[in-house]
Amino acid sequence: MSVDILKKDLKNNEFKNIYLFYGQEEFLKKYYLDSIEKAILENDLSQLNKIVLEGKFEISKIEEACETLPVFSEKKLVLVKNSGLFKSGKNGVKKQSTKDELTTYLENVPSYTVLVFYEEEIDKRLKTVGTVKKNGLVVEFSYQKPMELVKWVTKALKSHKKEISVEDASYLVEVCEQGMTEILNEVNKLVMFVGDRPKVCAQDIKKVCTKSVKSRIFDLTDAVAEKNLDNALKLLNDMIILKEPIPKILFMITRQLRHVLEMKLLSREGMNVKDACAKIGITPYAGRKVFSQSKRFSVDKLKEGIKEAFELDLAIKTGRINDKIATELLINKLANG
Repeated sequence: MSVDILKKDLKNNEFKNIYLFYGQEEFLKKYYLDSIEKAILENDLSQLNKIVLEGKFEISKIEEACETLPVFSEKKLVLVKNSGLFKSGKNGVKKQSTKDELTTYLENVPSYTVLVFYEEEIDKRLKTVGTVKKNGLVVEFSYQKPMELVKWVTKALKSHKKEISVEDASYLVEVCEQGMTEILNEVNKLVMFVGDRPKVCAQDIKKVCTKSVKSRIFDLTDAVAEKNLDNALKLLNDMIILKEPIPKILFMITRQLRHVLEMKLLSREGMNVKDACAKIGITPYAGRKVFSQSKRFSVDKLKEGIKEAFELDLAIKTGRINDKIATELLINKLANG
């Protein structure tokens, strides 16, 4: 994996001329960028050897930044953020001549320059991306898997001399947003809340932590499974009031139904909840909730609900139905079916 190659570069203090960082996990992107910066810019003149370019600009600016010699240092860092040079479509750089110019230059970056592109999204089909692969390293920082986050939460709390059970750590991961920065903010809140107490428990999480849309979807699915339509619609409206995007809510409901179906099928095959969680890729806390919900739905009902969700999503995207009405129809059908 490219992250493993990046770790090796950092360990050996031997860097490629070009890196392209992209993906949703800002925490890891920033962590590895900071690690490269610390390794390269190690003296009092470090700021003279770091150039940051952000947004849209002429390619000549990158060339000028890269060609300037480092000051009393072997290496210099050129950071290019959110340039759109690796995207197609309305948010990307549209001029093909600009991308061709960049492609040509990436073949000739000076050996004393470490050029890091820091982007949110890229189009892997573009020639510019292929050129970085050929001459450097492309690294994707996607959201971490739930069980990896559980281990990370345990480690983060341990650094504050706090303990937490796997079950409670998995509950925290399910309560929080997916991003590690958001989870770390909740960890810091918990550390301050418990004070000198060495152990963090589920009650602390319930009192202190902000519930994410992911966590609220569990409550909504519970209400649907219990055929409590009024509560399910109230939970939906609460999320809308909190300005959660309705397409995201619909996506999360669909994903939850898929997890419930997978759990039901695996349980039918005789697999225990722990092994089923590992196979599905969810935490023990989520697994327990999903297993409980799976008992209240038939396989046919779940398949029908997932199919209906996809059809409603298509209807929303083609303008045939309002997104709020579509989500309410799905909830109504699941609760009343």
